[in-house]
Amino acid sequence: MRRLFLLLSFVAAVARAERADFLLAAATDGDLRPLIQHLEKPETVTRAAWTFWTGTIAGHRVAITRTEGDPLNAVAATTLGIRMFEPRLVVTFGSARPLEPGLHSGEIVVSSRFAAFDGTFTPTDIAGGGIHPLKWYKLRHPMMTPGEVEKPTQYFAADAGAVSRLEALAGKSAHVIGGTLGSANQVNREADRIEWLNKQWGVDTEDGESAHIAGCAMLLDTPVAGLRVVNGAPGDASKLILEFVEGSK
Repeated sequence: MRRLFLLLSFVAAVARAERADFLLAAATDGDLRPLIQHLEKPETVTRAAWTFWTGTIAGHRVAITRTEGDPLNAVAATTLGIRMFEPRLVVTFGSARPLEPGLHSGEIVVSSRFAAFDGTFTPTDIAGGGIHPLKWYKLRHPMMTPGEVEKPTQYFAADAGAVSRLEALAGKSAHVIGGTLGSANQVNREADRIEWLNKQWGVDTEDGESAHIAGCAMLLDTPVAGLRVVNGAPGDASKLILEFVEGSK
């Protein structure tokens, strides 16, 4: 029994020592590669279908994961990453499509908040009454809170300190706004639909994962922040995230 206790104590100590400062999540290899190449003492960890690249950047312990740009994949990778590495901050980054009319390619949106806009419910109608998506209503996510109480939630908060630093960094090289990063397993190209999403959900950008990552982090009580380059190329956001990690205290 004493040996078992010592073994469990050792495992717990190792787990604490492996705690990451950052869990960095992006959809593609192109976004991850610049960060993986900067890892010192790199290791690769695989759990089920998910791969994590770990190591240090400027003395900070980092875990990096690929999320495939899909809500289900992103939530699975984020959950595993948080449980395995207990990061102090989760950062989701990459490119996004604009939903706010004033945004232009190359501009940067830093997460003042997140919204997963994939929930809808429709008015009742008869057979043959047609389909009217612009009349659909928002369906908020029933997030679980302590005491097993569901709280309908439209927006997920971002970590204020991380957001402030990301805005300052990004503002040195591009026009930056603090906005709502939206995500859904959708690609919206109809002008009226884009306008509806912007007005109804208050989202500035669209990608396949950022808000779902943020919601997952919220449920697991982990701070989160996000950065998206509007119509960005692979690696555009990675440069800023690398500077963010390197400049952290």
